[in-house]
Amino acid sequence: MKFDCPQCGRPTELSERDAGRTIRCGGCGKSFVAPEELATVGRPHSLSHFPVASLVLLHYVTAGLFSIVYLNLLHDRMPRLRRDDPSATVAIGLCFVPIFNLYWFFFSYHRLCLRINEQRRLNGLPETAPQWLSIPVCALLACGLLASLFTAAGMYVLGTVGAVAMPVFAALVQHSINELCAYQHARTAAAI
Repeated sequence: MKFDCPQCGRPTELSERDAGRTIRCGGCGKSFVAPEELATVGRPHSLSHFPVASLVLLHYVTAGLFSIVYLNLLHDRMPRLRRDDPSATVAIGLCFVPIFNLYWFFFSYHRLCLRINEQRRLNGLPETAPQWLSIPVCALLACGLLASLFTAAGMYVLGTVGAVAMPVFAALVQHSINELCAYQHARTAAAI
């Protein structure tokens, strides 16, 4: 993608790897930071429609494992705008590292919602991926995991998170993705 130097106006060819990096202009020799949107422009997301009811059903059938894997796989379907945006492999793998996963669920789910909302914003849609819900769901999950090590009551907290909070969170995330995909499909169909 061609980007004009903010100092001299000379066009410079930049790739998505240059997003957020300091670039030296070949014309004037001054440095500028390449916009982070280059990653988004260079490689669009590959999110796809998935029925919310099926997601919730698979969550219950697999005792929550499907939701963990599916939601973290979504990280690979979006362009990386930040250096610490995880890949799906990293996102899934770190969910199963004892103790560290208490932190990782917070990071992974919050970042997922942030990335989906960026894609929605780029398409002119309101940000509806539930960032606000990711923190309480993960806090309940962490409390349940820790409490289950010491008391039987922790298993009740974990069960409540698995039976109520997590499927609601996953359903809201998928609903947000489905709206984005439907909007892009309608826009593409109107262009043809």
